[in-house]
Amino acid sequence: MFLLPAIVVGVAFALALGGRPSRFLDVELRHSWAVVAAFALQLVLFPPIALDLSDPAVDALHLVSYALLVLFGVANVRNLALLPLFMGMILNAVAIAANGGRMPASEDAWIAAGLGANGSSNVELGDKHLAFLGDVFALPRGFPLANIFSVGDLLIGIGIVTLIVTASMAEGSARALVPGRLIRPLRVDGFRRLAAAKLVSHLGDWLTLAALIGWVYKESHSTAAVALLLGVRLAPPILGGGVAAAVVDRLRKERLLVWIEILRGVVVVGAIAGVAADNRTLVFGAVAVSGALAAISAATVPAFVPSLLDEELLPAANASLGIAQDVAMGVGALAAGIALSSSGAVLALLIDFGTFVVAAFLYSTIRVRPAAQALDQSDTGLRAGFRYLVGRKALLVVVCAFAAATLATGLTNATLPRFLDGELHMGVGAYGYGLSALAWGLAAGQAVVGFARVGDSAGRWIGAALIAMAVLFVTLAETTHAPTALLVLALIGFVDGTTDVLFDTIVQREADPRYYGRVFGFASAFMTTTMMTAVAASPLLNHVGTPRAVILFAGLFLLAAAAVALAGSSRPAGAAALPARVGSQS
Repeated sequence: MFLLPAIVVGVAFALALGGRPSRFLDVELRHSWAVVAAFALQLVLFPPIALDLSDPAVDALHLVSYALLVLFGVANVRNLALLPLFMGMILNAVAIAANGGRMPASEDAWIAAGLGANGSSNVELGDKHLAFLGDVFALPRGFPLANIFSVGDLLIGIGIVTLIVTASMAEGSARALVPGRLIRPLRVDGFRRLAAAKLVSHLGDWLTLAALIGWVYKESHSTAAVALLLGVRLAPPILGGGVAAAVVDRLRKERLLVWIEILRGVVVVGAIAGVAADNRTLVFGAVAVSGALAAISAATVPAFVPSLLDEELLPAANASLGIAQDVAMGVGALAAGIALSSSGAVLALLIDFGTFVVAAFLYSTIRVRPAAQALDQSDTGLRAGFRYLVGRKALLVVVCAFAAATLATGLTNATLPRFLDGELHMGVGAYGYGLSALAWGLAAGQAVVGFARVGDSAGRWIGAALIAMAVLFVTLAETTHAPTALLVLALIGFVDGTTDVLFDTIVQREADPRYYGRVFGFASAFMTTTMMTAVAASPLLNHVGTPRAVILFAGLFLLAAAAVALAGSSRPAGAAALPARVGSQS
């Protein structure tokens, strides 16, 4: 069902990125006749054409059409862009074959798509074999081409879009997607230590936060106390971003990271004392200081990466750091839950203290090349950094676009519990399910960017991706089907993950290294401010409107962000060259 829409979307993305869709005609595909034959079979088997054939004949020809598609996929398996398409065809074929030529379909999804309660000639409603591979998702009723679809259909659509975009953006004979790109930065000893330290440190962040949220709720049985703790954790990074802008460009970054971890370890000791003494004020103070220190670290790490790696490795390096962050979120939250269940918050905090010790040690062992250690102390003030950011169109555009996008995601994040539980009746664990879907999507999106060859179209991709996110927000707001909502959240996370990696990459490529810390610091403070603004505005918006209306409203900010990114991403001919870089730039 996604074939023609996917072609349209693929062409639209290719044009938005500045590619030439006509290049797709130059792609050499083996046995392409099999696709034409399969498409012709499905046209005559199902509405609106649907020839008058017996049910056994329809089932047999349906299987033949998928056999032809699988033949095409096998013949072109070396084209990595076709991998999602191939996987989708295999999954659909398995589900159809397991059910005698019919695709199993969810009755709830069928009704959610507005198709009524009656079956169709090519699907079998109800609990069938391998039902989870069947049509279990639904485009909301009222949407163009509203229908049910499977994970296989989704992968087929993604594969078609990927193939068209990669072909349209092709430069020479180099492959656009290479899985090995993701691990190349890890071959560099300094970056490998940096990534390991960041993974361990971020694991400690989530361990602490999850453990203290559990402890506060256990002690107070108050959601207000939990909200206050979250506010205390979110607000200080605004200050931390400002501090980062002031100090990161003045100091040796590897040494600064060591001292941050040491200080965070000391702060955890204060949190342990607060928990032991049942002193909530001390605990909240420790969380606030830790949040500010984490913001300084978050600005320092991407500013440090270009000192360790060649420029061509930066996208994959940023993707690796993003994946490590997502893995740490999942593992840290799980470890906190286990520790709370078995021994209480003190054990979790002691483990957290150990993570900061390990991270400090790893940071201390990083060695950079002598040229990267030289610090240019000219123009290190905050005013100079702010003037630099404002005067660099490419940087200012991407920061403003992300700030608008952060406002949208903040509104949605604060609205999700009410939407998933109140509107979709997913229960008290709904928010956790939604965050999990987002996290898996983020990791997948970051991994894909790690595979890709990122050229000069990174800024345009951010604009196109924000448009895609806006469409997904509208879909989320309109869906009445819980599994589809979780799928849409995962897709939002996927697209968001690609933009997160590209944001760091754009700053690292466009900015003078003397201003890395200030650009990342100002960006962090600005985006955290918009996030806090959205969280603060969310209760009022939810009071005057439904969760669906709030999510639709958030989608408008994404469209505004996309317009800013697309309008500002094209560099005019004869643009001034970037200032000469200092240090070890590749």
